[in-house]
Amino acid sequence: MKRATEPPPLMPPIRRVIEQREVRIVYQPVVNLKSGDIFAYEALVRSTTPDFTSPPALFDAAVKYGCTGELGRLLRELTVANCPDFPLFINVHPAELNERWLVQPSDPLFHHNMDVYLEITEGVPLSHFALCQTILEEVRGRGVHLVVDDLGAGYSNLKYIADLHPKVVKLDRELIAGLVEETRLFKLVSAIVVLCHELDAQVVAEGIETVEELQAVKATGAQFGQGYLLARPAFPLPEVTWPEEAEDFGEESRKTKMRTPKDRSRARLARIKR
Repeated sequence: MKRATEPPPLMPPIRRVIEQREVRIVYQPVVNLKSGDIFAYEALVRSTTPDFTSPPALFDAAVKYGCTGELGRLLRELTVANCPDFPLFINVHPAELNERWLVQPSDPLFHHNMDVYLEITEGVPLSHFALCQTILEEVRGRGVHLVVDDLGAGYSNLKYIADLHPKVVKLDRELIAGLVEETRLFKLVSAIVVLCHELDAQVVAEGIETVEELQAVKATGAQFGQGYLLARPAFPLPEVTWPEEAEDFGEESRKTKMRTPKDRSRARLARIKR
């Protein structure tokens, strides 16, 4: 008796996502709160398939099937291709550090025309920190800046700032949300900003959603910010929209806040030609 042919094994949805490039990249500006200029854009992934409703779900599946390196490589390729004229904040999953994808010379990370700031998207447990530190130091040796992300949430640890010598430290939304109402929290965040500056790290406040939060962030001394108040993640590259109620950002920002990314690129080229 002839045995029925067994159907081929189903391809895991995450494998299909990678092979068929079922993702898109959106960008959110990181804004200089003193001048009003766009300092850089952070690249964020969105799935185009209903199999994955959030970036964490996408990466959880990639970890499960051992393909975080392939997924990350695809995302960096799309990120760099779609935003060639601005510095970029690029998120990397910690599992990629174990797979050593980031140290390949052909990685798009090393072929962007502008500065690249590397963020680790989830807290790295201290038990794995030595390995991660080795890989990150190698990446930094090739000109990529390191970012300590989500300070104030998860595994984030002030010791990381001392160990990794990051160019940028990002303050988590959990810290920013309470700045207006909680005096002790405001004092704590202000002290963290001073500490970061003394260690030669710039500070980005994430998740700014109200004018009051924006003003409180500026009062802490943080130079950069991002959040829905200023611009939502989008593509094509979104502009910054200053709310009318926000305090004045000075003469320079009045001249630049309505300029598009193309306008800024032209101005940059004009300064070079002088």
